[in-house]
Amino acid sequence: MRGCEEVVPLLGPLHDGALADDDRAWVEDHVRGCASCRDRLALIVASAQAVRESVIARARGLDLTRLPDRVMARVREDRAAAAERAAVWGREMWWTHRRAFAAAGGLAVAACMAAAVLFLPWRRDDAALIADNSPQIEEVDFGTRNGAVLQLPRQTTVIWMSDDRAVSQ
Repeated sequence: MRGCEEVVPLLGPLHDGALADDDRAWVEDHVRGCASCRDRLALIVASAQAVRESVIARARGLDLTRLPDRVMARVREDRAAAAERAAVWGREMWWTHRRAFAAAGGLAVAACMAAAVLFLPWRRDDAALIADNSPQIEEVDFGTRNGAVLQLPRQTTVIWMSDDRAVSQ
């Protein structure tokens, strides 16, 4: 049979019903044969009952009719305080580190531009587009409106019509 030093830590779980079945059998056997452990278990049972009665008596005296309203009012207060703290933190963080944020933003833009220049492939017709900057413009009378046709390199055509002159029939 095991000693009291092994049983005493298991008396609380025994009372709560949280003790495993294989442990419960030998702990109950020990408690039946040991007056000291039986007295400790009785003390645990009495303490638990006293706490239970105290909580029940205290709960009976509480007015819970406006509890949801009070809880929601507290939540609103806490939310407003948290929003104010976040706003102050944000202002302080930005003000303290504004130069670092600006430098980091500039570096990010420069890195994106460098990546675009380095990793985007150049095509021969892009070089021709840059070299041949002579678009052809032709004014056209569309009958009811004036306009123009703009012919750009790489078979790009832009047709523009003006609302300045509407011919009435």
